[in-house]
Amino acid sequence: MVVTLRLTDWDWNPTSVAGLWLTAAAYLWVLHRFRVGRRQQLYFWAGFSTLVVALLSPVHTGAPYSFTLHMVQHMLLMMVAPPLLVLGVPSGVVGWLHRRPSLWHAYRALWSPVPAFVLYNGVLLLWHSPAAYIATLEAPWIHAAEHASFVAVGLVFWGVIVSPAPTLVQADLGVRITMLFGTEVVNFLLGLALAFSDRVFYWPYTVVPHLWGLSALQDQKLGGSLMWVMGQMMYVIPLLILIAWFLGREERVQQRREAQAAHGRN
Repeated sequence: MVVTLRLTDWDWNPTSVAGLWLTAAAYLWVLHRFRVGRRQQLYFWAGFSTLVVALLSPVHTGAPYSFTLHMVQHMLLMMVAPPLLVLGVPSGVVGWLHRRPSLWHAYRALWSPVPAFVLYNGVLLLWHSPAAYIATLEAPWIHAAEHASFVAVGLVFWGVIVSPAPTLVQADLGVRITMLFGTEVVNFLLGLALAFSDRVFYWPYTVVPHLWGLSALQDQKLGGSLMWVMGQMMYVIPLLILIAWFLGREERVQQRREAQAAHGRN
């Protein structure tokens, strides 16, 4: 049996709607308490809109019938929304956290390279293991927990990567480049395994109606390929930006040294 998915097939799940309302309310509080630039606001609302698409739109509605759509949803929740949300948070929020020791210690413990890298990639691999993934398809509350964990670890990971203050996240440019490269490798291997497997890892997709007439195995291969190719792009782009930034900084340092040496000779 083949299922047709329409653009009007939105799922107004109360849990997702409540979570989105709380997120918007929290940011409105930030706007009231702190000075937030226009660009930062655009970043945040772009990330918030991405969450809406991932959690309420036909992407979510079709996920139980399509592994490919489920992978699109996962990428939106881990690779697109979190960095945009983090870029939308003003530096004043960090100062507010600093004045509250209990929150500050938790912030310092989580927003550092090793915990961020381990949590992000550990959660990614955990939820794509057959047992955990199948559980999300069978129990809505487990599915909601999966989505919440994706966003949470995404905020931690990308909070380290895009932080404008390396000392706060204990990660210089080289460390952030290493984190991105390592995560890219993990994503590559997972996507490769899914794209080239000759067996279906998640059996519920074999007993539900199919979207677009794809078999469960074809759907898995397409979803794995999407994760492999598009997922790589989502890490390569910031990786290249950081490398360009690093090389540009080294060039500026070298130019200053040469200028100082020339001034000394004169």
